[in-house]
Amino acid sequence: MECQARENELQDRERRIIQGFNDESKLPALVTQVASRSLRAASVEHGAIAKAKERLGARAQGEARKLKQVLRMVHAAAGRAFREEEKRILEDEIEKTVTRPAGQI
Repeated sequence: MECQARENELQDRERRIIQGFNDESKLPALVTQVASRSLRAASVEHGAIAKAKERLGARAQGEARKLKQVLRMVHAAAGRAFREEEKRILEDEIEKTVTRPAGQI
């Protein structure tokens, strides 16, 4: 969101500079040079913001992959724990049945 806000600011700044060129028929050379430098600086900032957005996107994808892998591992571990608990309960029931006297069955 920070990148998007900065990008919007730069676009507004560029638009105002270009409108200044359109409003004045003849600008002094010094004003033209300053405006040109400002546009170049804004262009460089656009590039930096685009790279930052690209890095953030790649990082988000990497984190999403890691999260998905962890979720798979948790799911597998929960399944194993459930099966082990079922096995333990079954073994306890079998043990109780085997150790009971014949008349209590």
